[in-house]
Amino acid sequence: MSNYQCSYCGFQYDEWYGDSKNGVPTKVPFQQLAGTLCSRCGIQGERHVRQQGPKYEGIEAEYYDMFCGKAGHAFYLQWLKETKAEHVLELGTGTGQLALELLKHGLSITGVDWSPEMLTVAKKKLARMKEVNSEQISFIEEDVLALQVNKTFSHLIIPHGLFQHFVTVEEQKALLDVVRRHLHPNGMVAIDLVLPPSEKRWRKRQRKQLVQQNPVYLTIESELALAQQLVHYSITYEVYKKHVLEAQYRVEREMSVIHPRELTYLLTLEGFEVLDVRMNYQPMKDRKSHHLPESMAVPLERTKAFSFSKTETLEQMSEAIEAGLLEAYREHAWEAGGYPFFRNVPDEEITTYTIIAKGKA
Repeated sequence: MSNYQCSYCGFQYDEWYGDSKNGVPTKVPFQQLAGTLCSRCGIQGERHVRQQGPKYEGIEAEYYDMFCGKAGHAFYLQWLKETKAEHVLELGTGTGQLALELLKHGLSITGVDWSPEMLTVAKKKLARMKEVNSEQISFIEEDVLALQVNKTFSHLIIPHGLFQHFVTVEEQKALLDVVRRHLHPNGMVAIDLVLPPSEKRWRKRQRKQLVQQNPVYLTIESELALAQQLVHYSITYEVYKKHVLEAQYRVEREMSVIHPRELTYLLTLEGFEVLDVRMNYQPMKDRKSHHLPESMAVPLERTKAFSFSKTETLEQMSEAIEAGLLEAYREHAWEAGGYPFFRNVPDEEITTYTIIAKGKA
């Protein structure tokens, strides 16, 4: 669902909320309206312009890294090295969280994002990094659909569900056209799809606090419109100082709910060859049904992490594990997280699929 604004008087119509003043129920598509939508000017519907989603800015840009987590970092690093990446293009690079991790391991990368505040954070982090070649990374402020870089790349990454922020098929095809134009012949692209919980409404709250800093709360509230294959969600940040609310920030967005099979079909129709599908950055268990190769397996264990107090001994911990009371240490527990639908434990009902495809020469 989209937000439309009258180019004459500025009146806005949000399909998700409808227009109670003019008797329009919620979730009515703009195209179904009679055309005299504006109560102020009565201009016909074709003068209404579909609005882009809000940029990441303000408190959201400032505290994004605290809640994003590092899910997928180990996978992308290994995949890019195994497939001999020469120069990587990341769309939706944000604060450079993934890009800077790849830079630390010697990879060359170009990050694109349309939020100047997110890129400012990325550049500040880069300035603090030592023993890296800053000439191997560059940042571009641009809407990815308007991207025109006069070079091609061996690998292209669309992480963290960015593809789903383009909610129409026309936008998704336009994005794949951008991918096609910027890939080497037979270059590879990886696209993350995030499937949120299947409940009609869903709410989750997290609290983070760094040493000697104020606690920050993040609340996610989402509503699923299954018939439209959309999820509408609000993100609310609250910053406290000495137990008093000091700052609050709220933003609303929507994402398209896309099954990996749908994206596989779309990629095929747009001339790409699908090579692999990962679930939570690990190989699919039933690979035969997807006709996918085994060559890119990354054996990461999905066991629950545990914590123990200083009074417990290693023997006590071993006995607890053997008794099934606790599970073994999970080496990659730091990869938990994800934005906007963060996940705390591996078996939580939030799944990330990564579709890997190759452009055709």
